[in-house]
Amino acid sequence: MASFLQRIILVTLVLTIAIPISIGHKEKSNNKSDLWGDDSEPDIDCGDDPESDIEDSEVGRYLKDICSDTENPKHCWKIIKPEISRFTDTDSRNFAGIIVDLAIEKSCEIKNQLDQLNQESTEDALKVKYGVCINNYNDAKQSLQIAKGNINSGGDCGDISAQVDNVKQDLKNCEEEFLEGSLDPALIRDRNNEFEHYVEIVRAATNRFLREKEGNNVSRKNQSN
Repeated sequence: MASFLQRIILVTLVLTIAIPISIGHKEKSNNKSDLWGDDSEPDIDCGDDPESDIEDSEVGRYLKDICSDTENPKHCWKIIKPEISRFTDTDSRNFAGIIVDLAIEKSCEIKNQLDQLNQESTEDALKVKYGVCINNYNDAKQSLQIAKGNINSGGDCGDISAQVDNVKQDLKNCEEEFLEGSLDPALIRDRNNEFEHYVEIVRAATNRFLREKEGNNVSRKNQSN
């Protein structure tokens, strides 16, 4: 009888010890799952994030600073970021010139689309609208090219601003052809909005160039006195 009771006590002690150990192991397992998710293996660190390097570079910070001068900095960065390899330094003249080049390329892209739409359209009213916008985008391109020439030559500051104003007016003239609710099957209104972002970036970049140019002129004048 005593031997039987001893065996029961022994089994009870074994179970008392084994159950907490099992529970503790399960808790550790669950904690690991919480830490790494369903996959028990941790993510592998492959080094620095290239995109983060771009944003943190001197050029990236300068570009984002320019974008902060626009109405929609996030959209500005979305446009600029894929083209960042074209910017090799933070010289405001070079930067403004490249931004103007991007706007010229976009104006040509939209103008070519309008040419195709004008050729394919059978709607007289639409052909008139497309024709007006084709002329507007041609004029915008010419104004941007003049501005680029003035930037490269360090020419008349007032003329650079005037050319950007001309681009803005050309865009507005096309926008009036495709106001909300008007016939616009090719969504030219969206293309106009897209180009407007480029014009804003041109404005911010050229303003930065003109401010730095004026500051340099004042500095040289003070040094000569």
